[in-house]
Order: sequence, then C-alpha cells, then structure tokens
Amino acid sequence: MTKRVDVAVIIYGKPYNAIVSIKSLLEHSRQHIGKIYLTYEGRQPHDDWGGVHKVVDYFKSDPIQFVVHRPWHFLTSNPNDVERARTDARYRQSMMFQYALEKSDKPYVCVMHNDLRYHGDMIGDMLAQFEQRPELAGVGSIGQCWSCPASHAYAKRCTSTTMHQYVPDKQEALDLHREYKTLRYEIDLKVIESGRVHPLPECRLNEYCALINIDTYRKSTLPVGPVRCYGSGWDGADVATPWFYEMFNRGYKFQHMVLEDYLTHAPFEESGSGTITYNNAERYWRSEKRAKEYIDATYPKKADFGFYVWFNINLDAARRRAWLLTIHSVGVAKRLVGRE
Repeated sequence: MTKRVDVAVIIYGKPYNAIVSIKSLLEHSRQHIGKIYLTYEGRQPHDDWGGVHKVVDYFKSDPIQFVVHRPWHFLTSNPNDVERARTDARYRQSMMFQYALEKSDKPYVCVMHNDLRYHGDMIGDMLAQFEQRPELAGVGSIGQCWSCPASHAYAKRCTSTTMHQYVPDKQEALDLHREYKTLRYEIDLKVIESGRVHPLPECRLNEYCALINIDTYRKSTLPVGPVRCYGSGWDGADVATPWFYEMFNRGYKFQHMVLEDYLTHAPFEESGSGTITYNNAERYWRSEKRAKEYIDATYPKKADFGFYVWFNINLDAARRRAWLLTIHSVGVAKRLVGRE
C-alpha cells in the first residue's frame, strides 16, 4: 500500500504521553503513514527537557521514520505580521505544524496532539472522506464548542455540522458573547469587533487530530497564497482559528468527524484537559507517571532509557541555561551602556 500521509507532532513536554500517542496511532493507522515530523520546541514545561530523545529512542527499533525539527522561535503564532511570515522561513516554520506542512512529500499531513490514545483508525476513515469528496481542504473535529456561546452547551444555535447554517450578524454575535461570557469571551469580542464574525472566533479545524490536503494548503496558504498559516491564532485565541476563518470564507470545504469515536484526549489526566497540566506541575508529573506505567504494562518494550538519552537531555538543558545566561548578560550590558 502506498503511504499517503505524514504526521506532525509538537514535542512540548509530555514525552511518555507522546510515546503512547504515536504507539497507539501506529497500532491502528501504520498502513497509511510515511514519516512522523517531531517539532521539538526551544522551551519545555516544568523543566522537562529531552522529550524528543526519549521518543526517538523508544522507537529506534521500529521502521517508522522520524524527522526532528528544532524551530528558530518558540511557538510563534502571531498572524498579524503577514509579510514576515511570507518572507522569513525560520519565522514561518516556527508556527505549529508549519514545517511538516511545507516539507512533506505526501498528499496529506495529519496534525495531532502529543497526549492522545487511539482506539480506532481515524486516519483511514479521514482518507475515505477525501476519496468521497476530493475538494475538501481538511477533515477532523470542527469547532471547539465547549468554549463557544452559540453551541449546544450555551445558546444551542450551532453545532459542528451546522456551523455553516448559523450565520449571525455582527451585533448578534457580540450580544451572544456578552451574554454567556465563555472562556475567551473578551478575546473573542475583539475578534468580532474587528469585523471577523463568521465562522465565530472559537470555530476551527481542531489540531487534536486533523488531516489536511497539502496541495490545497500550499496553494492557498503563506508563503504562496494569502491565507495565514494553520498554526497561527488571533492574539490569544486558539491555534488554526485565522486559517479556518480565511479558508472557509474563500469557499473551501471541511468535513467534521467525531474525535471521541477514535481516540481519547489526555487519557492520563482526570480532567481530560491537556492544557491544565502545563499550568500545574503536580498534575503534569502525575500524568507523565501514569503514561509511563501504561507503556510498561501494555507494550513489550518498557519506557526505560540509558546513558545516550540521559546525556542528550542534560545537553539540551545546559544549552537552554547558556542561552538564558547570554540573553541576561546582553540585557545587563545594554543597561550599563545606557547609564553611561
């Protein structure tokens, strides 16, 4: 079978969760996958360095091919500097998933979180959707309805499959957000007030797991097309909201699929939220401990690592400390020169 999909994963902490994500994905969808791109961010949460080395080492006897990318900038997501994104490849490719979306030689790229546990072949069923509707730009979970006031959880005016039918005007959208005051309503109000009304600010093709048509993406999106990169966000709103808004309003089509039919998000965090662990060290380390225990209990290969991984973890941490020291020293020198 011809491999039609490359996969893009951001390694921002959670190496044991990431191993479970990739291992369970390969259990169900290996037949579709060529390479896995690992973006290793220049900062790591709770000083948990070296995650990419653990992931690569764990799969070293597996025939899957990894491509490791170290972005020049950390989680760059500002969509406003369009010209810089068009001309500065290092800046643009620091946006989440952008490197794989530009470099893949496959017709589709699957972007996904690093804290999933698959129980079905989601990529296979996504590909089937593209075969039925080749004009689709992307397939996956549409909308983050838990934080949108139009959703079934609040005003009950919109769903993932009917978002194209509920098209409020600007005043209705503003009133709706002011009434329900959802998670990011202040940010969302600014988005609407700027004239970006529909799709509503929380609507997007979610990056938990989505399959993107690469030919369509490259023709429409920076640096070739006018659309902002998938990995950008509205000044504090979530990833992929600008891209989805601009693509939808240019007539591109998307197909919703229910994530929970194929995977569990944050399976080792009782809240089901992956974000909460980044803000809470205790919960982060508990989630990682549970993920390691799951690996050791479920798979023949244990999540145990030797000197090579230990050395590279400490090398990455030392590089980070040296970089911070340099930045601090330059700042001090500038202040001293300014006083003179």
